[in-house]
Amino acid sequence: MKSILLIEDDAIMGESLQQRLELEGLSVRWCRRLDEAEGELSKGHAAVVSDVRLPDGLATHWFVELPAAVRAIPWFFLTGYGSVNDAVAAVRAGAREYLTKPFDIERLVSLVKEAVSSVKADEEEAVLGISPAMRQVESMIRKLAQQKVSVLLTGESGVGKEVAAQLIHGLDGRADKGEFVAVNCAAIPETMLEAEFFGYEKGAFSGALRSHRGYLERADKGTLFLDEVGDLPASMQAKLLRALQERCFFRLGAERTIKSDFRIIAATNRDLYADMNAGSFREDLFYRLAVIRISLSPLRERPEDIRWLTERLLAAMALEQGRPLAMSETFLRDVMARNWRGNVRELRSYLEQAVVLSEAGILDEPLQEAGLRTAKAGQDHGEIAPLHLMVEDAERKHIRRALSRCEGSVTRTAELLGISRKTLWEKMKRLDVTA
Repeated sequence: MKSILLIEDDAIMGESLQQRLELEGLSVRWCRRLDEAEGELSKGHAAVVSDVRLPDGLATHWFVELPAAVRAIPWFFLTGYGSVNDAVAAVRAGAREYLTKPFDIERLVSLVKEAVSSVKADEEEAVLGISPAMRQVESMIRKLAQQKVSVLLTGESGVGKEVAAQLIHGLDGRADKGEFVAVNCAAIPETMLEAEFFGYEKGAFSGALRSHRGYLERADKGTLFLDEVGDLPASMQAKLLRALQERCFFRLGAERTIKSDFRIIAATNRDLYADMNAGSFREDLFYRLAVIRISLSPLRERPEDIRWLTERLLAAMALEQGRPLAMSETFLRDVMARNWRGNVRELRSYLEQAVVLSEAGILDEPLQEAGLRTAKAGQDHGEIAPLHLMVEDAERKHIRRALSRCEGSVTRTAELLGISRKTLWEKMKRLDVTA
């Protein structure tokens, strides 16, 4: 359970508040100065109780300069008559409430418990994150889920676009709801796109030994999720647009049309406006897909989600492995300080490595990259890194350079490297490379 951060320089008042809150079963971290409290804010707290006048400054002035995500935590200020105006300004900046001294300690305890219960309920209900940005996204999703509108999810690779799409599908209340059909548009060979999307009849082409239901047909009464939709080639964009407009299509080799009624959710990490201006993405398809547009922020811009996700991911891994897992504050501080360019996908990979390399399931030290650790060991002890690690590292760097030159386009990068899109996508997944 998250603790209460108490900021109070008066020893008698601080001890009294700590004991009273702990009697309610709450964990309390007590700081006596602002500079001491500042180091605690990144650890995540259920609520903050702070005196206004502290030895190194006014807590209210400090509060209004804090990031919005930190001010979103329930804050309670304790103030004398002379600093009421400062406390009011803090409330306007996002603080929950202020109490003037002498205050009713029972009322404070009641307010803090109510705030903690609210935070706990929000965290248990949250699917995408507990940051204000992700709570806003979830709120929008819950509103639109009951309406069969097309949704375009945008954001960097690994931010959770597919999880958001699954949440929309899961909240769809149709009694006869169909399945969630996920399609990675970048991973399908261009020659197979039409057959995979629309299906085919037996004998439609060489190798078609039986009839095959395509993605659109399987998504009937359900959800068709098009991941990396910006990587669809122009020819397929036109065919998809017609199928979406008419809600019917032909299997390859068929003489009759098939109707399919589905919700479509598309996702991309590309700037489709730039692609439309460049002529590589159809404007009419964009507006067909983007009736509702939702942008998911990168993980580095919502640090409060890092701890929440870390705890959830480790809990899931512990359940899968059937053994307890625990992490130290040193390990968590390192996790919180990282940039996570690969977002949630990179965080999950990092934690999986840490668990595998941990002693008895205790994650107590920051994890070094395997390749770097091996190379460092080789420098220190005269050893040679295994060849496959060196090959993977070179391949990873080369793919990243190619992606950068092609502005993140998987299709153009595959052409530049002389491999298929599917092969490139598989390599990117194996080497943990993001577009």
